[in-house]
Formats: sequence, C-alpha cells, structure tokens
Amino acid sequence: MLQQHDLASKRHSSLNELTMQSRLMTEDENKVGKKSEWFRVNLTGPVKNFSRTLIQLTYITTLVIKNNNLERLPSELGNLVNLVNLDASSNKLQSLPPTIGDLIELRALILNDNRIVDLPLEVGRLLNLRHFNLNDNPLSSQVSQLYIDGSEVNTRNIVRYYLDYYYACRKFHMRVRSTFASFPFVGRANQIICFVLLS
Repeated sequence: MLQQHDLASKRHSSLNELTMQSRLMTEDENKVGKKSEWFRVNLTGPVKNFSRTLIQLTYITTLVIKNNNLERLPSELGNLVNLVNLDASSNKLQSLPPTIGDLIELRALILNDNRIVDLPLEVGRLLNLRHFNLNDNPLSSQVSQLYIDGSEVNTRNIVRYYLDYYYACRKFHMRVRSTFASFPFVGRANQIICFVLLS
C-alpha cells in the first residue's frame, strides 16, 4: 500500500491545486475537490497504476503525473474533456489510448522520457494542441521523421498528418462495414489496412 502523506490544497497562479504524493485520492478528497473546484492536479511519487478516481475529476484543466512508474494510461482518460495541459513525462508509457483524441481542449501534451514507439491516429483530433514533447522516446522511424521538436509549428504538422489518416481510415471503416457487415473478420482487417497505409 502506498504511504499516506498530507494533502495540500493551495492557491497557485490563480489556480486551485491538489497535490498528492505517493498515494491515491480517497473518496472524501474527491468530494471536497468537486466542491472547491480544483483545476490542477499534481500526482507525484512512485505510482505504478493510474488512479480511477482521477478519471472522475472531469473539471480539471491541468494534470501532472510525471516522474512515476506508469506503464499505461487508461482509456477513460478521454473523460477529462476540460484538460488543457497533460504532463506524463518520465514514466514507462509504451503507447497512448485512442481516447486521447477526446481531449479536444488539450494545448500541451508532455510525454518526454517514456517508451513510446508509435502514436494513435486519434492524435489528429487534437486540433488545439500547440506543444507536443516526445523527446527521449524510442520512436518508430515514421514518427521520428515527423517529430523534430515540441514547437508549435512541428506540433501542428504532426496533428495535420494524423488528421488526414484518421479521417481516411474512418471513411474506409464505414465503407467496409456497410459492404461486408456480416463478416466477422472485418474489424481486424480494417486495423491492418490502416496500419499498412501509415507505414
């Protein structure tokens, strides 16, 4: 069990901030957070699993989960629809969930120092993204060719690239489903073909 530390809720740069160290939020703290309207959550410490309680904090705009041992982000991350800044640097993440594309308000996505190889097509839905840091990741040759730095210009180019393939694959999926709806292999075939298109 993670060691319990004191909860620090404070005003910082005109934001209400909840800081947690080496533990998960309790149900009572979550209720208090809703009443006080925390906008920023900072979770530090050797945490290996993403707290399901965090997924309920749909009002937060900044989530800092850096310097942990996280190996994956849950698909429910897409529930945090008001998120503007996400810092998940210095973890052990190998991929991003497709629901990352639901974070349409996201402007900064910091993922440096992880184990990410490829990106989901849904990155193309992050039209407000202005800063995307992927430094110190074992990126595939395809992503390496796209990623130069975390600048706004490069970030927009990456989003535009994935946006083109995202909608192309969606259109293809719909066409295949309507034509071969009764075939059980269709879903897997769609994934393979879209992967080939990107490679």
